[in-house]
Amino acid sequence: MIGVLSVGLLAACSGPSSEEVKTYSEACVDFYKEKRAKSSDDVEYRKHWMKDDKIVIALKVERRGESGYAEGICVVDPEEGTVHIPSLFDQARWAN
Repeated sequence: MIGVLSVGLLAACSGPSSEEVKTYSEACVDFYKEKRAKSSDDVEYRKHWMKDDKIVIALKVERRGESGYAEGICVVDPEEGTVHIPSLFDQARWAN
């Protein structure tokens, strides 16, 4: 999380740089794996967008033994240095 904090202020002003996106997406993948994914799931960055001064990261979640994939999202607040996963009922708010 310290990496998120150190580069966060610049993202709020002009949108995230490619380095910031890499840092935030890695933090989101790790956080999603810890909080939501099963141990056998593959989770990877798909894309990102800005919404309400936050960076929304879309994740591709592939479950082993199943066809297709699910999409998860996490929201990064660069100013606060936080990452969270919206609840099912809150995900529409962050849609692109």
